[in-house]
Parts: sequence; C-alpha cells; structure tokens
Amino acid sequence: MAPTGWRGALVAMLASSPSLWPRPTAAMSRRSRLDPYSHVDATIEQTSNDASTLSTDLVTQQSKKFLLASFPTLRQVAYAHLPDNVWRPLVLGEVSEPTGIAVDMQTAKLFVSDPPNQVIWWYQLNVNRHGLLETVGSRKAAVEGVNALWLTVNGVGDLYFTGRLTSASSQHDSVFRQDAASIAAGRSRTPTEVYTRSNTGNPNPKVWEPSGIAVDALFVYWGNKEGGTKHGAVVKGSRMNVGLLSQDRQLKALSTTVDEVRGMVATGTHVFYLSNDGVHGVLKTAAQTAEDANLGLIAKQPATTSSGWNPTGITWDGDNTLYFTDLSSGIVYTVPALNILEHNVTKYADAPGARCLAVVGFSGGSSAMHSSASRRPAPGASLLRLLVAPALFFILAAAAGTSDI
Repeated sequence: MAPTGWRGALVAMLASSPSLWPRPTAAMSRRSRLDPYSHVDATIEQTSNDASTLSTDLVTQQSKKFLLASFPTLRQVAYAHLPDNVWRPLVLGEVSEPTGIAVDMQTAKLFVSDPPNQVIWWYQLNVNRHGLLETVGSRKAAVEGVNALWLTVNGVGDLYFTGRLTSASSQHDSVFRQDAASIAAGRSRTPTEVYTRSNTGNPNPKVWEPSGIAVDALFVYWGNKEGGTKHGAVVKGSRMNVGLLSQDRQLKALSTTVDEVRGMVATGTHVFYLSNDGVHGVLKTAAQTAEDANLGLIAKQPATTSSGWNPTGITWDGDNTLYFTDLSSGIVYTVPALNILEHNVTKYADAPGARCLAVVGFSGGSSAMHSSASRRPAPGASLLRLLVAPALFFILAAAAGTSDI
C-alpha cells in the first residue's frame, strides 16, 4: 500500500529530486525485486561509497602543498600534489642533470642546480585553473659558473648553496649566498662566499667538505660529507647579512655523530639530516655538541628494504612530516618531524632515481587555486547528498512502515 499524507508527500518530493538521492544501480534493482526494503541498505552502501570518494576528493582539493623531486638521470623535476603520490613532470627546458632543488616560499620560485652546465636556474611556479603545478615564463640563471649540489632559500629570498665556483683557484667547496636582489637584477656571476675552510677555524675548520644545507632567520646550517666527526656533522653559523657585529656571530658544531652527511633541512626547532645510518635530528639550540650516534637517530633502514640503503634528499612539509629519498630502493619515505625520538618510517611513493626534495605551498588567496576549486561543482552536490541522505533514510523507513535499517 502506497504511503499517504505527509509520508506520501515526502516520497513524491524525493522522487522529483534525484540530485538528493543516489541513482539506483542494476544491482539495487535486482535486490529490490527480492526484498522490498533492500533500497534502504543499497542506498546506505551507495552513500558510503560517495562519502569515501568525496573525502579523498576534498582533501586533495583543499591541499595547496606540492612535493617536488629531482630525477637527475631522467633530466627531470616532477611533483606530487600532497597528499596524492602521483608524479607529474614540470617543464624545465634543456637541462643535463637537474640535481639540487629549493623553493622560495614567498615568491614560488623554484631553483634547480645543473652541475654539468655549471648553473643554478630559477623558474616561476604557478597553479593553473585545473589545480596542476606548472612553470610559467622563461627560466633565468640565478647563479652561473658554479658547481652546486645542495640548495636552500631563506624567508627573504636569499639563495644559499654549497659547492665551488668554476673560476676559483681553490679545489675545496664552500658555503655561498646569492642575495635576492642580485637574483632579481640578473647578476648571476657574483655570489658571496660566506663560509670557507679558511674562515671557520684552525686546525679543524668547520667547512671541510660541505654537503646538505639549511637556513633560518638568523643562522645557516650545513653538513660535511667527509670528516663529520672531526669538523662537524652539523655546523651552525650566523648569517652574515643581518647586521651582526663580529663579536656577536656564532660558529659551532651541533653534532659530530657521523662522518658523512647528505641532505639536510631545518624546522622551527630542529635540524634533520641524512647519513648512511638513517635520519638524524638535533636541536637548533643544543648547548652541547651531540657526539653519540645513537642519540637523535630518529629513523633507521626499514626492515622491508633489501636493496641497500642510500638516503640522499630530505625536506619538511611545514607541519609535522619529513619526506626523504632512498636512492637504492627508489622510494620516498615519510617520518614525523616532532622530536628526536626514534620513529617508524612510512612509504610515501615509488620514485626511482629521485635525488633531492622540496615542498612548495600556496596560500588560500591564490587566484589559481580558487579558480581550480570553482570549476568543480560535483563535490558540492555530493556533499549535499551526503548530509541529507542519512536523515532521509529513517524518514523513508517510517514511511514504508519499518524501522529495521
């Protein structure tokens, strides 16, 4: 018997408003012939599927962060839209071996070192109306005549890197800075040599064979790829262009726990760095130099890895997660960036040949991101159906004369 009164009116309204109700599938139709109330269970199942799809869609849509990775052997830099783990290539132009990468978070400039061509390029990043990351305009040289592998950028756009100038008589690497003003003006051949073997101590200079590098508002941090236990696995030095007097400048080793340091990244409170042992961490404000290799080792080689262990690049997402590459297994892993206690690593994505990593984020005011969101009406319709449908289940059940859902 068909429902009458308000129940009948409600059923008629729903029948005329299919956008609020999942469309019946063939399976639902077959089940309804056997069980007159199966449409309720089938609708619950359909709405659950919609909710799962909607949840994934909204997380990706709302995310404005992208993970970038360099693939030197592929001559490519690619990105993944966090939390998605699908790699998409960026247009770089002609490059031989893109290796070190860094991003200026204020201006969305991507810096890419190309050692065979002795140059560090910069590209303007943008999010297009489809929500995809892209390079726009022509690339420009940030630094020329340099062999650099490790890069970082501070909050005002100064580029720091470790390496050597091809015109220099010294065969030793140093810590360099290219000021934001010089980058903007196109003065690509005059980087400042900040820390060298000759100005970081004697007889054990803190710059020996500098590798990974990080920077914050007041300090530069770097590792040594050789002699870390003697010269410093992690070294902290004052920035030289912030108006400090010579007597106020600092230069100290935060850690001497390992001989070889690869990639490095700084968070608000810690410096995290890679060695062949795994991922290490040390407090920026540590009063004593860390010497015990077991203290601060936050992640070791995963037990599931059988192809060796060769961590190279590491980056921070600005929140609670570190991403790092293992060149041997071709995998990008994640580990918490909360403290220097030991944590389990989690596989994020397959990335054969990935060397260095960086993260770029876009603010909510980005017109590109708003354009991307405004062109996708489907999630809104799904959300309306998701919110309305559960309450209607019980009303329809009452209309049909049962409450067994």
